[in-house]
Amino acid sequence: MRRFRFKLTSWMTVLLLAAAFLSTALAWLIASQLPLGTKNVPRYYYPTEQDVTQRVERDIKRYESGQTPNGDYEWAVYRSNGTRVDASPDFPRTMTPSRLLAAQTPGERDPSDESEVRTLHHMQAINLGEGAPGYFLSIETVTPRLNQYQVGNSTAFFFLQLALFILFLFGMTRWIAGLFRQLETRLERLVEPDHAVSPLRPVKGPREFKAFAHSIERVGDELDVLRRNEQERFTEQLRLITSLSHDLRTPLTSIQGFVQWLSEHHTTLSDQERTDVLAIVSRQSETLASRIEELFMLAKLSNKDYPVHMTSLDFVTLLHQVAEQHPETTYQYTGPAHLTVQADPNLLRRLIENLVRNATLHGTGDLSFEVLQESGHLTFRCSNAIAETLTPHQLTELATPFVTSDMSRSNGGSGIGLSIIEQIVARHNGTMQLTSEQNRFIVSIVLPDAYKEG
Repeated sequence: MRRFRFKLTSWMTVLLLAAAFLSTALAWLIASQLPLGTKNVPRYYYPTEQDVTQRVERDIKRYESGQTPNGDYEWAVYRSNGTRVDASPDFPRTMTPSRLLAAQTPGERDPSDESEVRTLHHMQAINLGEGAPGYFLSIETVTPRLNQYQVGNSTAFFFLQLALFILFLFGMTRWIAGLFRQLETRLERLVEPDHAVSPLRPVKGPREFKAFAHSIERVGDELDVLRRNEQERFTEQLRLITSLSHDLRTPLTSIQGFVQWLSEHHTTLSDQERTDVLAIVSRQSETLASRIEELFMLAKLSNKDYPVHMTSLDFVTLLHQVAEQHPETTYQYTGPAHLTVQADPNLLRRLIENLVRNATLHGTGDLSFEVLQESGHLTFRCSNAIAETLTPHQLTELATPFVTSDMSRSNGGSGIGLSIIEQIVARHNGTMQLTSEQNRFIVSIVLPDAYKEG
């Protein structure tokens, strides 16, 4: 911006100087043609006798030394008897010394108030080296020069110069205002992009204005991207809220219904029926608490400032411990017997639990774990059998919070288990990839610089 201000100042200075010069020159040309009023000062001047004599004497010396005169006029050399010795190509043959003297007028070099073209005659003695004098004749057509001390009516010159300068200044400011208006139009579109219906004309002016306009347009493009992203985030948040309200309302409605039914029929229910109803209410309460806890966990992990306490732990041992807490699920393990890694034990435990729970909800059994050591990277794969191979679109939906299949929803899935896993992996600077092949669902996790062989 500082460079733009400097360039703009330079442009303004140049334009002001140009306006001053043009107004002065144009006023001088106009005022020089106006009458002087009562002042009797000649306006136009012709070469004086002294000026002509000096030019002719120089050419006479050139001629006497054997060179050709180079004056801007026609010339001729005559003997005293009137015979021609030499002449320029266009010198009139009828113009003899006597006729030249007759053609001269006393005031042909006098100044005048009118500009007119005059023919000046001159004759001067020349030494021809023949014992008799000769004559050097010259004829030139001259245009008068303007009096350098008096351009015309000085009062008219002043007011003309002032008026022309104001006129040039007005045109210059109009042009600059037009450039700023084009920039203003681009800035207005940044604030109200919905009103931008017609394409903008390119800025025609100094390079700095073009660069500034291009910068505004680039900012506008970036703002459009941000607006689209914001709209997408708003749509995503609305979808999340809708899904969340459904997932929370389902167990809550169930709890309310059973509690109301229990309060209305508690006198007619047997002990066993009352126990069964309370068990259902308890399970639904646990489901509701689980949904809320998962939501809070996802919100906390989404915060980049969430604290991660890295410590050394045996990943393989932790994997077996968590998997054995789910006796309803059998699994196979492939990899080293022990592997020490640097990770947050609570987050890593939560990651494994979500993988096992996700396999239970979405899979049909045959759960397997695989651990690989590759150049300091820990690669952990969890796969389970599914009814049919998933498409890339289905895999993308599974990684989106609250997106679940009807089967997983009926089995108690919340749709945010994989999102929590992804956030845990991100907190460890790792990556997660979902794939599906040969009727298996595969979650691949890579944790860089995480393990130490033990």
